[in-house]
Amino acid sequence: METRLRILVIALVSFLALSFLPSTIQANSNEEEIKEYIKNEYVDELDPTLLEQDLTTIFDHLDVYSTYFSKEELRDFKNRINRKYVGIGISVEAHEEGLQVSEVYKHTPAEKAGIKVGTIILSVNGTLLERKNLEQSITYLSGEPGSSLTITVLQDSKTKTLTLTREEIQLPAVTGKRIGGETGYLKIHMFSSSTLTELERLSQSMGNVSHWIIDLRNNPGGYLTAAQQVLGVFPGVETAMHAQFRDTTYQYSASDLTYKLDQSASLLINENSASASEIVAGSLKDYKAATLYGETTFGKGLMQELKEFSDGSGVKLSIARFFTPQHNTINEVGIEPDIPTSTPLLDAHSEALKELRYDRFNELTVDPDKTFTINTNTSVIMEELQDAIHLFPLGGSDLPFTLNKEDDGTFVLDPDQDLELNQKYRLLIEPGWRGTNGVASTKGIMQPISIHP
Repeated sequence: METRLRILVIALVSFLALSFLPSTIQANSNEEEIKEYIKNEYVDELDPTLLEQDLTTIFDHLDVYSTYFSKEELRDFKNRINRKYVGIGISVEAHEEGLQVSEVYKHTPAEKAGIKVGTIILSVNGTLLERKNLEQSITYLSGEPGSSLTITVLQDSKTKTLTLTREEIQLPAVTGKRIGGETGYLKIHMFSSSTLTELERLSQSMGNVSHWIIDLRNNPGGYLTAAQQVLGVFPGVETAMHAQFRDTTYQYSASDLTYKLDQSASLLINENSASASEIVAGSLKDYKAATLYGETTFGKGLMQELKEFSDGSGVKLSIARFFTPQHNTINEVGIEPDIPTSTPLLDAHSEALKELRYDRFNELTVDPDKTFTINTNTSVIMEELQDAIHLFPLGGSDLPFTLNKEDDGTFVLDPDQDLELNQKYRLLIEPGWRGTNGVASTKGIMQPISIHP
């Protein structure tokens, strides 16, 4: 393989919803250079007569991931991989009444306006979003930095109108939090130039963790180098993937990094985990470096190179097919999970908690406003017991509660708010708390809880 600087992009076509190929590519001075590039680098041998056609015709006959970009489209494409955009700071999903907010990012116009997850955007600047598809609706939120938009939302069963100003927003490539039972949760949204830095910083901020849950659901891909870097934090993972170019094969290694996630790990995937996500999932599965939960991934095993020309335009061209370290096919097949499930986060968290090896009781089914009585069979130091108790939903973080003492060995735990219907919780009591006699407990306790009316 030619040894030159290559920007290798492993990105899903649906990620390019706003970077579509124009119906006709405008004539430009790079046409012959583009044709020569396609002739030499495209993953498959092409009919020479095709290369005699205009660029629009040529790209119409290539795969769906090969694309020509104008200067503006190329800039927008790079910005989206690196999670930069102009907007109000939300992620949305389709809803029958408009757009439903699935995430609100910190320090953005949306957060400052009080928009919450679950809020439904009914209209933008007077245009009703009902019956419009997701792509159409999203365009109404776009605009220039500093421009304003007025949205009507349904929030907390009330309709209200808000006026916000669009800003240039840098979204994080990685988000996460420490969840119950010493588990670290890391959501990788995109394999961008900052993914490794963000992953290291966030994981280090969580302190001592006994298990990692890495979430690649709905991650459409990104840069190959970022996928190699993420694989480099897993001990024992050496190969990222094999690439089959037109005339040669090449093995891509995981990055050689000092920083490691040394604890056991789970990986969450779904049908929208694609490209770079599938490289990571396939490698971790082959090396048994993580247990995969969820659904079979998208199945995009084509690698693109991003080439920029002197006028600022560019081409994203498929140049190779890629396979897992054990040479398993990804394209149109995907990566199958080890544990198929529609609730991967809950199942992965539940299994992670078993690694604590606490004494586990049978599941307790209770009402949402239930209090819990804890019997210690000995007089205890209440402050130490309270510090040892953790109540949390599967997939979530510790919840606040009040602990009241009834007598020397009996305590009542009262959650500060009602627990959520049809949700599963865990009540953990860590070992190490002491009785008034100075003797420390040696076994942890885990009580599964299910909430039903």
